[in-house]
Amino acid sequence: MNLIELYPKLKINAPVLGITANSKRVRKNFIFVAIKGQRQNGMKYVKEALDNGACLIVTDQMVFKNYNHIRVRNAKAEYIRLLQIFYHYNHEIYTVGITGTDGKTTTATILNHIFNVAKSSAYIGTNGISYLNKKIRTKHTTPTPDLFYEAYNILKKHEINDLVMEVSSEGILDGRIDKLEFDGAIFTNLTHEHLNTHKTMGQYFKTKVKLFERLKENGLAVINSDDFYATEAIAYTKARVVTYGVNSGMYQAKKIHLDMLHSEFDVFYKGFFLAHFKLPLFGKYNIYNALAAIAYTNELGIDLKIIKESISTLPPIEGRFMHIKNKNNVAGIVDFAHTPNALFNLLENIGEFKKGRIISILGAQGEKDKTKRYLMGDIATQYSDITIFTSEDPKHESLFGILYDLTSKLKNKEYYMTLSRKEAIRLAADLAKPNDVIVITGKGNETTEQIYDLHFKHNDFTLLKNALDA
Repeated sequence: MNLIELYPKLKINAPVLGITANSKRVRKNFIFVAIKGQRQNGMKYVKEALDNGACLIVTDQMVFKNYNHIRVRNAKAEYIRLLQIFYHYNHEIYTVGITGTDGKTTTATILNHIFNVAKSSAYIGTNGISYLNKKIRTKHTTPTPDLFYEAYNILKKHEINDLVMEVSSEGILDGRIDKLEFDGAIFTNLTHEHLNTHKTMGQYFKTKVKLFERLKENGLAVINSDDFYATEAIAYTKARVVTYGVNSGMYQAKKIHLDMLHSEFDVFYKGFFLAHFKLPLFGKYNIYNALAAIAYTNELGIDLKIIKESISTLPPIEGRFMHIKNKNNVAGIVDFAHTPNALFNLLENIGEFKKGRIISILGAQGEKDKTKRYLMGDIATQYSDITIFTSEDPKHESLFGILYDLTSKLKNKEYYMTLSRKEAIRLAADLAKPNDVIVITGKGNETTEQIYDLHFKHNDFTLLKNALDA
């Protein structure tokens, strides 16, 4: 593509090899779009972009220096327009967006697995971008537009049929899904999270349901009817609505049987028995996630045998309920649970099957919702026999302040505190007795921990395995 095709009035005849709003991704003959966000102003990185080879700067701000630039009305909107032209975006891949506070990754993974057994599918979300046994790590649950359109273009070339995409509220607020077309969406739940960004649960909800407002009349909206916000969410879409749940819903899970590694349940559709399912995942909360995917794919007319087979052969989900047991019968579990609701569900479900004590390790990520921290501390100490509070990506925030937030409202409760997450895991292993369960939450299978601008190698599961082996 040539620059003159995008901006004829500039009369600059130069090839365009890429478009990005990240100055570090700029290469020779890239267009750099300088966007002013909530935390950063892209104009601060113009020099870096030019040094890296940018052929044009696009911005909606004043420019006082002499370099190739164009000023537009809205840099964010222009960014999307340029990317869609550059990557020849048209809606060729059936796209499902999954939103909610908890369960997005698991629901998306299950749905993607069913789609892959039926046809060919790709996944975009917390665990990166995956398609045809390839995996690419990404920083955000909902990737930045340049990464998304680049990936979408690759998926088209590989003739991928379906795309399952996690849609975060921060991604919606940041405009990362602007102008994207969705054929369907799933609403998992809405619980306490991201109030540092949205301020109130009402604003958080209104951001989430923007995904459902985008659906057309021939679209499909699958909504958890057991959630408090379900009825309101339904009112925000003109698409065909299907509900699911354990206590209510068109698709309902009954006769539930759980153990530490599996779940079994019957699914009823409008009161009539549909099928019996075996799910290799722990916990009642995962039945909700599986039920959402079952409802969605059954509504699309995918053969019920394929759905059942896919559910029963689901591979382990990265960072979710990763478990290990040592020769002394001490079990270890690593899970991404980082919201009050997710932590409560995890610990309560484990408590139903424990033979020994629950030893929990947790912290709270810096520069995130502070209002949930005391809730996390209360839940951990209430549903664990031993609690260890520690570091969890404090970033530029004081770790002492984070630990204070987690524990300040705990009265007459005992707990451990350590500044080192590695030391917390070692301490838990030392304290553990046969039949105890060590539960580490917050980071899942992440491979680094961020303190200020430094990223240290860290993986909870590897450290836990080493500690239990020792």
